[in-house]
Amino acid sequence: MANWKRLEKLNGGEKIYYVDPALDTKREVWFFAADNRFRVWSDGLLHKGEAKRPQLKGPVTERFTLYKLLEQLFVDVEIREDAAVVRRGVLNGSDLSTRIEPSEVAPLLAHYRELGFRDGFPWNATKTRVTRREYRKGVSTRWTVEVDGSTVIEDARKKFPTASREAAIAHAEKRIRAREKAGFTLHLIELMPAENPNPEPRPAKKAPAGKPVPKRPALVKPKNAWAAVDAAIDLLKDLHTRLPKAHFVTECLEPKADRARVASVENAASFFLGMHKTRVGRWAKTKPRAPKKGESSWAYFTRVYGSITWILDGQADQGLSMFYCGNVTGGGWSCLEIDGDSDYPLDELVEQTGNEDLADLVVFHGGWHHDLSFAFDPREVSPTGEQAIIPFGDTLTRLPRRVKPERIVPFGDWLYRRVVALTKVAERNLRELN
Repeated sequence: MANWKRLEKLNGGEKIYYVDPALDTKREVWFFAADNRFRVWSDGLLHKGEAKRPQLKGPVTERFTLYKLLEQLFVDVEIREDAAVVRRGVLNGSDLSTRIEPSEVAPLLAHYRELGFRDGFPWNATKTRVTRREYRKGVSTRWTVEVDGSTVIEDARKKFPTASREAAIAHAEKRIRAREKAGFTLHLIELMPAENPNPEPRPAKKAPAGKPVPKRPALVKPKNAWAAVDAAIDLLKDLHTRLPKAHFVTECLEPKADRARVASVENAASFFLGMHKTRVGRWAKTKPRAPKKGESSWAYFTRVYGSITWILDGQADQGLSMFYCGNVTGGGWSCLEIDGDSDYPLDELVEQTGNEDLADLVVFHGGWHHDLSFAFDPREVSPTGEQAIIPFGDTLTRLPRRVKPERIVPFGDWLYRRVVALTKVAERNLRELN
C-alpha cells in the first residue's frame, strides 16, 4: 500500500486520491489529486499540467513515444516549430500535458529510459500493438486515427491503404493537422492489436541496456504419453521461471515468497490464494515418475501433478482464449486450467438439456461458461486406458460422434501439443512486457 502522507507532501500538501500511484520511484511519481486530476512529481518538481491543453503553432515535425507496456504507461513528445509538448499518462486513461523547449526533449527521454520506459514508434509500441490517437472537439465530437502497416485507419473502421508505411504516416499527420485546424485536440492515446506487419522498435543508442531474455529451450518430442505429461509440465515450469513478469503457474509458487508476484497479476491476491490453496506450490517436490502398470496418462497426471492453473495478466493474453478459473471473478485469468479433482455439476446440465448421455462425461478443464472447456468421453476407451477428449461448454446438448478406440489421442499427447502452442503465443506476449 502506498504511503499516503508522502504523496500528499509531493502534492504540495494538498489532498490526494487514495489509489496506488501509476508510477512510483524515488525520482518520479505519477498519482492523482483529490479531484482525480493526474499529477506528475519528477526530480523534485510537481507538474499539474496547464489549465488548457497547450496550443502550438504549425504541424508536428517530430514525435517520440516511450512505453511501459505492462503498467500501461506512456510518454509522448510532439515537436513543432515554436515549442514541444510532453504528454505523460496512462494508456486509454488520464494524462498530463506540459509545454517544454525543444532542447529539453533529449534529456527528458533519457530520464524516462532510465526509469524503464522503452522506446517505441509513435505509431506502434511493438510489432503487434499499434497506437491509436483520439482527438476531441467539445464534449462529444470524437475522431481517432492509427497507422497499421501501410494503412491509415480513422474512427476504427475507415481504412485508407497507402503505398508505404512512410506514406501512411505522412497521410495520418496531414489528417491530424486538418483536424487541429478545425478545433480538435488530442485527448487519449491507447494501443490496439495490429492486423498488419509493423516494424520492431529498437532501443535508442544511449538507452540503458536491459537484461537479455533467455531463449526458450529446444523442444524434444516425448517418446510416449506419460513422458508427454512430464514434458508439458517442464515447459510451464520453465516459462514460470524464465519470464517471471505478467504471469505465473500457481503450482510453481512459493506461498510466502511469491505473494508479491501474485498481487502484481491478480488484484484480489488473498482471495485467489485462498480459492486455490490446495494447488499453490503443489509441484515444489514433484518430479517425473514411472507410470504404474495399466495407468493411463490422465491417471498418471492426476497422481503425480494433480492440476495446472496458469494465470496471465490481461496485458499478456493477446491471441489466447481466456476465461476465469472456476468461472469466478478473482479466480484467475487463464488459458489453461486442468483439475484432477474437477467437480463440475453435470446433473444440472442433464436436467437443463434432458440428455442423460451427458451424465458420464468427466469435465477436466475450466472455461465452460465460454465453451472453452474440455471433457473426457468414456463411451470408448483405447487399449492403454485413454478416453476421447471432446470440447465442452454449458451450451453442449448432445455428444459428438464416437471416436474409434485406436484413434483416441492420449491425454498426455493432447496436453503436450496444447502447452507447446499456448506457451509459444504467451512467450511472444511476455517478451514484449518483460
